[in-house]
Amino acid sequence: MEQRKIVLGRDRLGFSRVHSSYFRAARWSRVATAAFWAMVALFFLWAIPLFPWGMSTGDYSPEVIFAFVILGCCPAVVAVALLARNAAAQRRQALVAWAAIYDRATGVRNREYFFERLQLQCKLAQELADYRVGLIMVTVEEARDGTQDLQPAADKVFRLTGMHIASQMRPSDLVAGISGTELAVLVSTGSPVALQAISLRIRRLLAPKLQEIAGETASRLVIKMGSASVETAEPEAVLAAARTSLNLIYGGNGQASAA
Repeated sequence: MEQRKIVLGRDRLGFSRVHSSYFRAARWSRVATAAFWAMVALFFLWAIPLFPWGMSTGDYSPEVIFAFVILGCCPAVVAVALLARNAAAQRRQALVAWAAIYDRATGVRNREYFFERLQLQCKLAQELADYRVGLIMVTVEEARDGTQDLQPAADKVFRLTGMHIASQMRPSDLVAGISGTELAVLVSTGSPVALQAISLRIRRLLAPKLQEIAGETASRLVIKMGSASVETAEPEAVLAAARTSLNLIYGGNGQASAA
């Protein structure tokens, strides 16, 4: 217990230092801003010949006018440079944050982020009696060269399928690529009936897109879909249940299976 008090004391002291330094920096920022605008006002009062003090019209030569033009352009260039630098820094931070959850190759969320979310929702299902974990699994494969052997679909086909599914989901749902052939959709739903309705909606809206994608490939596109809705389970069990329920929903050649 004594050690915990020491740690808490250090944390409080560190917070106080940061708090004080923040307000000190804010005060200096306001002082510097006020001084800047005061200098700008003083410059215009001195440089404009309309006032009885400062420079007169006789003081303006072509060289002086050119010097004032350069002087006036400097703050504008500095402001643009600072704005562009801040925008680039913000974009860089956004790219770093997005790269942690986004798979650029497939166009959907990545495997690591998906399993973190799945584990979190499984934990919630264990703590909340009425909470269920809903998972929809979609496999994307191709039968090339007229054979029946299924192989992972081309990257473009896999990416387009994932993008079409993601465009039909709510912001609270998560679409991720978890293997070379599997897309997983983690759905916020309260019952197996609601999950089944979402699955049917995805199949209905995805069918024309699959026909369009299949028309651009020389091989036969094979799409399977399954879903699982459980109250309390481990992430591996949820994935296994969704994989077990996989059924053919599209067999290529413009043929979509019945619901």
